[in-house]
Amino acid sequence: MIRFWLFFALLCLALSCSQADPAGTYKLVYVQDGDSVVLCCERGKKFTVRLLDIDAPERYQPYAEKSKALLKNLLEGERLKLLGDKSDRYGRRLAIIEVDGDNINEKMVSSGAAWVWKYSNNRHMRSLQQEAKERKLGLWALPEEQRQDPSDWRKAHPRK
Repeated sequence: MIRFWLFFALLCLALSCSQADPAGTYKLVYVQDGDSVVLCCERGKKFTVRLLDIDAPERYQPYAEKSKALLKNLLEGERLKLLGDKSDRYGRRLAIIEVDGDNINEKMVSSGAAWVWKYSNNRHMRSLQQEAKERKLGLWALPEEQRQDPSDWRKAHPRK
């Protein structure tokens, strides 16, 4: 009887973390911050995705919680499609996340919830950022002294 329940529990676990749909969509498990999420599942395992070309405020930076909340709101309960299969040095998948054909990475930048990544060559993303900045959306509504590019903030506040 114990073997049956153990088998049943393992089967339920495997099915709960299977790819969301055969068409290559995934489900949100949780949002780490405004540019990183954990999704379910790839080969039966959860995995982390770093949104390509964006950099959101770090945990203790102004606007960090709002950025995280917006990303959660955009992804929660949705079928997520990933575009891109490269990984960063931390093993996170670098990708554009789409929901119903909408580019979530672009939405984060155009709403002022994230910067374009410092080293990105994506001109379209840069124009979206400029527009958000001109319209004082999201973090661009903060006083200038409270806006610091996350990569510069990380250099000034290294992890211990």
